[in-house]
Amino acid sequence: MDELHELLVDGLRDLYDAEKQLVKALPKMAKALTSPELKESFNAHLEQTKTHVTRAEQCLELLGQKVKGKPCKAMKGLVEEAQEHLQEHEKGELLDQMLVGAAQKVEHYEIASYGTAKAIAKSIGNKEALNLIQETLREEESQDKQLTGIAVRLQKEMGRAKPAAQESRSGRASGGAGRASSNGQGRSASRKNGAAGHGSHVLTDREEIRQWAEERGAHPACVRGTGNKKDLGVLRLDFPGYTGRDKLEEIGWDEFFDKFEERGLSLLVQDTTARGQKSNFNKLISRETARTAASGSSRSRSAGKR
Repeated sequence: MDELHELLVDGLRDLYDAEKQLVKALPKMAKALTSPELKESFNAHLEQTKTHVTRAEQCLELLGQKVKGKPCKAMKGLVEEAQEHLQEHEKGELLDQMLVGAAQKVEHYEIASYGTAKAIAKSIGNKEALNLIQETLREEESQDKQLTGIAVRLQKEMGRAKPAAQESRSGRASGGAGRASSNGQGRSASRKNGAAGHGSHVLTDREEIRQWAEERGAHPACVRGTGNKKDLGVLRLDFPGYTGRDKLEEIGWDEFFDKFEERGLSLLVQDTTARGQKSNFNKLISRETARTAASGSSRSRSAGKR
């Protein structure tokens, strides 16, 4: 029973720290959302999360323990992943969907952790702590279900909007081709630019990566607080005017590429947007992921030909 008691205390201290991390992270996530329904859900859960912090404190006191947290590395990773979405994508429907996914990963971690705590509290017979844990667990489960419902509705809205947007673009392209037909270049130029705008490709060559970045005024950087003396932490490309630049620390290209090679990374980039404007979209992915994606695309094209 003493071992179970210690296990429960350890789990609650982990959750206490996790909830406090969320109290700091949720306002930033909510601010980046465009869906009013989703924003309201995040803000409401922020208030619940503050209550969860208080309940974790009460549970520790009921167990005769000092109220202090144990650094929750799992929550730190989930929060950092959400922050990556904020850094890499502009406000809009796609970012909303990404943040819903990030929030549900958080909920699933908490549901699993509070479920374990509930079982242990029941085993040791601490009914007061059990009731507090059960109450928080019910709220986490309810939030997860609410997020699922919102995500599905947003996905349906995106699905309905896409055909309309495609039809509108098609109409504009048709009109533009008619006007440009006198020089014989309208349709072919339009198709070429459109393909470049929607396409993305993977870079691994150092000079190509550096050229792509410097054409956009970007320089190599790392995310503050994610590394240590022996490791740079999370790598990034920092663009001029980026609102989160205080979170990034500039590093040299040699440092960047040393870690880039050591970690077996590739850079997924987009040269232009769908409207033909220069795109800053980029994402560091593993070379294994890049090979898998390329292999899948190759199989898809082969099946299409058959």
